[in-house]
Amino acid sequence: MNRPDVLVIGEALIDVHDDGMTVRERVGGSAGNVAVGLARLGRDTLLHTAIGADEHGREISAYLAASGVGLSRSSVTQGASSVARAVLRVDGSARHDFRIHWAPAADPGTLSARCVHAGSIAAYLEPGAGTVLDLVTGSYGRSLITFDAKVEPALVGPREAARRRALEFVALAGIVKASERDLAFLYPDDHPLDVLRDWVGRGPDLAVLTRGPRGATAVTARGIVDVPGIPVLYAEAGVGGGDAFMSTLIDSALTLGSDAGMRWVRSGAPVVEQVLARSVQAAALTVARLGAVPPTAEELASAGPEALTAG
Repeated sequence: MNRPDVLVIGEALIDVHDDGMTVRERVGGSAGNVAVGLARLGRDTLLHTAIGADEHGREISAYLAASGVGLSRSSVTQGASSVARAVLRVDGSARHDFRIHWAPAADPGTLSARCVHAGSIAAYLEPGAGTVLDLVTGSYGRSLITFDAKVEPALVGPREAARRRALEFVALAGIVKASERDLAFLYPDDHPLDVLRDWVGRGPDLAVLTRGPRGATAVTARGIVDVPGIPVLYAEAGVGGGDAFMSTLIDSALTLGSDAGMRWVRSGAPVVEQVLARSVQAAALTVARLGAVPPTAEELASAGPEALTAG
């Protein structure tokens, strides 16, 4: 097998949205979304997941193939495909029903990728979370490790256990990302930037806090970089924005020459600011259109900011 640009390890599932009048289904899952975002940016991307040999599994496989994402041979398992259902209440809140089956195979077919990405449900939910950690550990030192600390409180169990598991991934990663919502769950008594500073001290070169419509903040050993948000008319209340941000962040890092190393982070704040601005733009493009479809490289380039060049 050729060495892919990115091996993404994590969940791909069916998202069901029921607003009381219509029921919509689409392929989702954070890892699946990140993989699609990377493929649309032109990256050779392989997803290692766990889907069933059922109708939903076939739907997921077809969508990934149409998006240009490769699927590991061991991704089709004996279990059922996962479904996440959101039922909208009258007050605008949602009731969530998760039917997640997460037990991926221990062999994705390759660990030889320029970047290995993991995060979200796949990093916390057993029995598969331990397998994901083992796979990421096996890539440490050979690939750029990226981790999204994205948390679904209903699925991760006790806060302390989730925090310990997140720190295991943080210690392996070159790039970590978390939203304000994630850190409010994992570290309710700490300022988000203090958490990111602590994470950078544990190994990552770059820790990023996403702030939704208010932009993003990066913490490195050299300091803090802030990028403002981009006002958009939301189609679906920010659905898919964080995953588009993550895929674009990975793409930018690879464009700048990152595999296991992150020399570009040490080149100064202007480069980090440009990387953040590109990811913020990708998130804005994604949430502004129905279906949370991440941008292609051409769409992102035409929207700005200035294109990155390898250093």
